[in-house]
Amino acid sequence: MLEAVVDVRDLRLEIKGRRILDVPSLTVRHGERVALIGPNGAGKSSLLKVLGGFASASQGHVVVLGREVTGAGPNAMDAAQWRALRAEIGQVMQGLHLVARLSALENVVLGALARPGAMPLWRSWLRCYPESLLREARQALADLGLEDRIDTRADHLSGGERQKVSLARLRLQRPKLLLADEPTSALDPAAALQACDALAALAADATLLTVVHDTELLPHLADRVIGLREGRLVFDVPLQALSPDLLKNLYETGDPADGYYRDPRTNLPLALPLRPRGFPASAGRCTA
Repeated sequence: MLEAVVDVRDLRLEIKGRRILDVPSLTVRHGERVALIGPNGAGKSSLLKVLGGFASASQGHVVVLGREVTGAGPNAMDAAQWRALRAEIGQVMQGLHLVARLSALENVVLGALARPGAMPLWRSWLRCYPESLLREARQALADLGLEDRIDTRADHLSGGERQKVSLARLRLQRPKLLLADEPTSALDPAAALQACDALAALAADATLLTVVHDTELLPHLADRVIGLREGRLVFDVPLQALSPDLLKNLYETGDPADGYYRDPRTNLPLALPLRPRGFPASAGRCTA
């Protein structure tokens, strides 16, 4: 059996008395591509933040890449241990975390700082980068259609372009675990598929957890789908077992007797596809 990259036991996250996450058990193994889906406020992004060390669990145990990230007191990781762990975790978060005054090319090259021996820190201070890394960064940007934006400052790029830069940066980081929070949210359909291909290529030698809102992209990003609602796991199924009924039950709000399912953000009626493109008709089994 492949090693567990993520192992969660009895995880609870509360903020001001409000339950954000309540996950009794979750294991993700090396090489898996896992999509987290569910209504807004379901806890998807919060789960990624806990795994990446940007949110502290109220209780429970979370082990990421063999390290306990929820330890306290003498069991807590020190700053050096956190840096070592985060170097192995690639993140595409909604804040993007690019350096605004640096060019797209330089932001991508900085991903190599996480690779042991790839580039000493002083080179980033002097903005003196190895030519081999510059070539790699140019190719990563070109593969995402940004060859004409290489020298543009990050704060002069559009939201979609910044999202692509953050994806290209992961290529130079070469992380063992990828955490992506809505990596295609600012992209048009064609660019979204391009970004999915880039993530899939990165995940070939890693493990991927990604928050997905567009269910039509699931076949491009995942072989396993976890549904969350109100901080709890509703189902955990292979992609092939994800059925229209599971999707309806997950996203349904209000009274289903009115014949509509409602957008959690606006409470306006919406029509979910009876069978999203790329999904088989086979039904999955709800686990909670």
